[in-house]
This record gives sequence, structure tokens and C-alpha cells, in this order.
Amino acid sequence: MDRIVSEAIDCRAIIDEVTGEDRGAVLTFAGTVRNTNLGRTVRSIDYHAYESMARKELEKLELETAGRWPGVKIRIVHRIGRLDLGEASVFIAAAGAHRDESFAALRHAIDRLKENAPVWKRELYEDGSEAWLEGS
Repeated sequence: MDRIVSEAIDCRAIIDEVTGEDRGAVLTFAGTVRNTNLGRTVRSIDYHAYESMARKELEKLELETAGRWPGVKIRIVHRIGRLDLGEASVFIAAAGAHRDESFAALRHAIDRLKENAPVWKRELYEDGSEAWLEGS
């Protein structure tokens, strides 16, 4: 599966990519569009990316994470385009022999993604206004 997608993220396929007989801890993180932010009612979010750079950054992040936690396999997928409430904008699966290393790798991946990925979001509000926000 591509790391940057414009359709719904296939979470099961990502889990299948990282699962293995030697990995007893399979963890996932799904970032979804919520209905409020900073006291405002959100209608939807538009995600934009410098796609080729974002793909490279997510691949780099996967390699960096695997290097830091060698027993963990990790996969990151980010969606772009307009997303409605409840839809997943990002999905990360991490699988390792034990939960501690898998949790650490997963947390590292989402934190670094928000810091480094060239993905931007514009929130659209119920009152018709909108705002660009930092971080994906």
C-alpha cells in the first residue's frame, strides 16, 4: 500500500503487512477527524501534502524507527483530500516481539510524523469559516 493515499485507509492490509509469527505485540494508532478543536465545531478537514516528499519522509521515518527498535516492523499511511468526521487521516501499525518496544516505536513514529511530514491541514467549521493548522 502507498504511504500517501486519497481514498479510505485499508487498516487491515497495513496490520497484515507488519504481522508475523515472531511478533506477539501488534499495536495500531488511527488519527481520526473529530468534531471539535479549540472550542470550534469542525465539519471536515482538507489534508494537503507535498506528496513525493511526504512519501520519502514516511519511508525514512519507518527506517529510522526500525533502526532504533530492530525487532519492530512499522508501517505508516497518511490520507490526503477532504475527510469527514470519524474518517482516519493517519494509520500506523507497529509489531514486535513484546509490547514495550512496540509501544515505544509507535509513539516515536506519530510524534516524528507530526513534526516532520510535509502534510498540512485546513479545518472547515460549521459556521462556514476555515483555518490552516500546524502539524498533520
